Amino acid sequence: MQHYRPETLCVQGGYTPGNGEPRQIPIVQSTTFKYATSQDMGKLFDLEANGYFYSRLQNPTCDYVAAKIAALEGGTAAMLTSSGQAANFFALFNIATCGDHIVSSSSIYGGTFNLIAVTMAKMGIQVTFVSPDCSDEELEAAFRPNTKAVFGETIANPALTVLDIERFAAAAHAHGVPLIVDNTFATPVGCRPFDWGADIVTHSTTKYMDGHG
Repeated sequence: MQHYRPETLCVQGGYTPGNGEPRQIPIVQSTTFKYATSQDMGKLFDLEANGYFYSRLQNPTCDYVAAKIAALEGGTAAMLTSSGQAANFFALFNIATCGDHIVSSSSIYGGTFNLIAVTMAKMGIQVTFVSPDCSDEELEAAFRPNTKAVFGETIANPALTVLDIERFAAAAHAHGVPLIVDNTFATPVGCRPFDWGADIVTHSTTKYMDGHG
């Protein structure tokens, strides 16, 4: 696989225009998309064809931006959600369901702490919080037979504690579960968690990723 500098990926990643196509990613503002027949639409609904029919589900601009972030992170694929909290929720809730358990760093964004400790607890998902500086023995003791994922932040918001991604990834993988890392503060320019063993990376793009927050 060819490697590019982050500066190049910021400009060029995720989008390769063809002849006569816009040089920059176009902003597609339509909520719906036209098809000649209902059969064409039916193929989209049945996942037999690729395409767009409603921007709440997929939108070309969003797909290009997701592809750019995936390229910056060195990931396989990406998707956009309505918020960073939605990204964390989907990442966790697609893996852990009622009756399952999560191990999480205790030094994470307050909204994410509340999401895991309160909101997801109401859905029957339990959590054990560990300090990012915990001993190997304490980290190992946090796991249960029903643990489905490990969660942490590259650089915690707002405590600024740094997660030892390699160590948490090794512990997660030893138990056959993925490590999910919120990389909002670092961005892929500062750190690429996949390079250190993370399996899923999330962002709140209204912070450093977009450069205005």
